[in-house]
Amino acid sequence: MANWFSSRRTKVRLAAVLTLAIVAAVVAWRAPQKRDPGCVSGRQEERDQSGKVVRIRHTECLR
Repeated sequence: MANWFSSRRTKVRLAAVLTLAIVAAVVAWRAPQKRDPGCVSGRQEERDQSGKVVRIRHTECLR
């Protein structure tokens, strides 16, 4: 019965796959996470077609 792992080609393939997996894991770990800006405090003015202020909204963020 032949050992399937004794082949040099199999060992090279396994080493290449493991290397790529490790590199992909490190790149994913080091990549910056996408963060949404969350709440933004401030004042917004809504205007109509003529430019007149119709509504003013104040936003406050609690942290």
